[in-house]
Amino acid sequence: MKKNVNLLLFYTSLMMTTNFMYQVVFNLFLRDLGIPNSAIGNITSAALWGSALLGLAVSVAADMIGRKKMLVLAAVIVPICGIAMAFTTNFAALWIFSFLKGGFRVVGHTVILAAMASFTGTGERARMFGLNAGLMMGSGVLGNFLGGLVGDLAGMQSTLVLSMIMHLTCLIPAIAIDAPQTRSKMKDLFDFKGLNPEQRKILGYFFSSTLAVGFGAGLFIHFGNLIFRDLFALSATLIGVILSISQLGTAVGSSLSHVFGRRFGPLKFVLVMQVMVVPLMLAMAFIREPFTFTTFYSLRFVFMNITTPILSSVTFSFLPANKLSTISGINGLLNNVARAIAAMMFGYVVGVESEGYTSLFLVSAAFYAVGAIVAFLIFREFENNEITKSLYQRPVSAGSQQR
Repeated sequence: MKKNVNLLLFYTSLMMTTNFMYQVVFNLFLRDLGIPNSAIGNITSAALWGSALLGLAVSVAADMIGRKKMLVLAAVIVPICGIAMAFTTNFAALWIFSFLKGGFRVVGHTVILAAMASFTGTGERARMFGLNAGLMMGSGVLGNFLGGLVGDLAGMQSTLVLSMIMHLTCLIPAIAIDAPQTRSKMKDLFDFKGLNPEQRKILGYFFSSTLAVGFGAGLFIHFGNLIFRDLFALSATLIGVILSISQLGTAVGSSLSHVFGRRFGPLKFVLVMQVMVVPLMLAMAFIREPFTFTTFYSLRFVFMNITTPILSSVTFSFLPANKLSTISGINGLLNNVARAIAAMMFGYVVGVESEGYTSLFLVSAAFYAVGAIVAFLIFREFENNEITKSLYQRPVSAGSQQR
């Protein structure tokens, strides 16, 4: 089991490093080709629609024919599509390849989390989910830095191709994983009648949080490179460094999320972090001083993403193991549909003037506020549940100090 978990973490690291290396320059590459914000938003939206619709099909297939096969397939299809996107300016072709790439890229979130849940016991799950999230963000540090640096030194098209060639190394851990074969029937995977009221409630809250936060993030998170270029005229290297700083903070925080959850209470910690994001978003709507804006942008990134492994590990521990890939896929569907719709709005809300970013961040803040309300409901209902407590056991000495 430990070998399989380590291989999953290795897959995560390779996949995220190469994808962030690609993403940090791709929108800038399109901008340099003269493609307007509205078209860039639609191409980004295509990847999110792919993650939502095709990603759900991939997640269901993982429960039906095996998670290992899906990991191998994704390791090949993602770089093929990514390289194709570096050599065409045809909008229809870019949209199709972006859709396919997004659909298979999602296995890094849905299938890996489901596989990790099946390979870990209750006592280890919270720590492993946090470590996986930390690796995702830590790999983003390296990917963003490499992408920005190589983009300035060797050109953006060369960077796109190199990152996707490197992505093929994901085949190494994918082939080595000894994943059990699953043979669930589709009708059983989507049959949620057997869930008890408690399971249905936490699943409903989980999906609601995903929709609210997904839309709020989708308005701007995929366009960080354009935001820093438009507001502060920064180079690709400097943009990569800034995004890497955000990823680094999140990587450290996510890796220690189980410690924070144990110390402060997991769902209480989630609530506090999500509430703190709202004033940061409001401030970003008006601040145009580079250092302060970058600081707030990075803090928002850390606070929001550090809660993901906690909320996922708690929710997954309430649900049937044989449905986890499918449930993770449905959650990915909701997340990426929300982000896809929001991404389509980016170009229209921002327009061609930098003042449009004020409206963008204000709308985003409203959706983060809704997410914070859902976080409060989850905290109220499940913080003291025995399943939650079993994931984040507090030391006896610390327990006596709780007030």
